[in-house]
Amino acid sequence: MGMNRGVIGKVHPEVVYEVNPKDFTFYALATNDYDNPYYWEESRPGGIIAPPMFAVVYGGLAVPSVILDKELGMNLFLMVHGEQDIKFYKPVKAGMKITSQAKVIDIIDKGSGELCQFTVTSKDQNGELVSESTYGFFVRGGGSGKKGEKEPEPVPGKTIFEVKKKVMSHQSYIYAWASGDHNFIHVNPEAAVKMAKLPGIILQGLCTMAMCQNAIVDNLCEGRNPEKLKRLAVRFSKPVLPNDELTIYGWETEGGSPRKIGFEAKKQDGTVVIKNGIAEIA
Repeated sequence: MGMNRGVIGKVHPEVVYEVNPKDFTFYALATNDYDNPYYWEESRPGGIIAPPMFAVVYGGLAVPSVILDKELGMNLFLMVHGEQDIKFYKPVKAGMKITSQAKVIDIIDKGSGELCQFTVTSKDQNGELVSESTYGFFVRGGGSGKKGEKEPEPVPGKTIFEVKKKVMSHQSYIYAWASGDHNFIHVNPEAAVKMAKLPGIILQGLCTMAMCQNAIVDNLCEGRNPEKLKRLAVRFSKPVLPNDELTIYGWETEGGSPRKIGFEAKKQDGTVVIKNGIAEIA
């Protein structure tokens, strides 16, 4: 049985988060982003700011009301995080009060399952837009069984940056506490094998995405300034395991302003784990 398309357009209750710098510095550490002065040096003009991907922490508070909605009918045991697209409008600083609200925008038949898409819009205490995230959760089964036409995938151009990132053996546990994502597939090895049919615990896709953000900010944003990153979008294609080594690489797709970059991430065996990556840089 598929998800209830009658919930398309449903707006969920607002959630409020007050920004604590301890939270976003911990988030930076949990994603191996150790030495960007924008996150650490309190003496810098304007003070410290959160990594852009911290949007999934304050905005993520609005996610449970969607995926746990009985009216939607999402089977969490068959659900995987399929894609994420975040637009960043202003830096996040200590003391800000951010209000986030989710809205279901579509349920798409993918043949082998369904993709539930919803937005999370986050605003500060003055009503100014901070970030806007589009989540895509794929649920196996429930689709029509018909194979739709595959969208053409972007062809990588000439590589302009390449970075290696090592996944720690305990990375998913640390990220769980930093992000609030304690899904059993990330923190319970026995349940991950028996209930989700995985080889063991896997890394949160958003942690991998945050590592991509780190690589892009460090290599393409002038002065390693995270405020220059205006959009980050990915498709999660394969799971990442503890102790994997990732190679993140990107290419220019469009000049001008914003500058557009395509990117991917692959494991040591060549398996692509992040595909269709898009970064927009001011």
